Amino acid sequence: MIKYILLTYVFSLFLSLTFIEAQPLTPDEVVKRIKASREKIRDFSADLLQEKKLSLLKEEVVSKGRVRFKMPDKIFIEFFHPDASQMVYDGKTFLLYFKEEKLAERYQVQGNPMVEKFLLFSRDPFQERLAQWRILEDRESFLTLEILPKGKNSLFIKTRMWISKKDWMITRMELVEKNGDTTTFRYSNIKVNTGLLDSDFQIQFPKDVKITEIK
Repeated sequence: MIKYILLTYVFSLFLSLTFIEAQPLTPDEVVKRIKASREKIRDFSADLLQEKKLSLLKEEVVSKGRVRFKMPDKIFIEFFHPDASQMVYDGKTFLLYFKEEKLAERYQVQGNPMVEKFLLFSRDPFQERLAQWRILEDRESFLTLEILPKGKNSLFIKTRMWISKKDWMITRMELVEKNGDTTTFRYSNIKVNTGLLDSDFQIQFPKDVKITEIK
């Protein structure tokens, strides 16, 4: 379960780190602008609202937090509510810390075929051998882009992005699983290229917390 949660976080974040310029009317034009604009991002931070609709639960699970990203692959995600937790990804490992339980676990990414596969897709979903895409809505203030992964072993059957035409940033993303479970991410207070440091991607552990290594 923990590995699945981590994959969901990272999958959504890599996909969301895009700008889009004006006038992209066709799906292929949108993708070209996304790829060109993504290269300009050095770092990214935003407030994060996560909403999960699970088939086994009647009520929606809502979590609030903040996310940071620095090229090429440093990620820091912190949730404040309802459960305080932190996660750091450095391109090789996930480090997860549950504050209330004082529990820290580190997961290796390299050598895990499933994890590597989904990280590859999340970094560049716009490959014809991996997925197909289309514009669902093109309104005055925003457009909605849908990505449909190819292959039977995809973690998500579809991904939808809501893109603001005011500043051409992705403000919302929806990930849909095979069983119908849905995770929605909403980004606000977005800041780009502010000069984040490597120290902004470190977890400060209490002295009595030990890290458990998990392969």
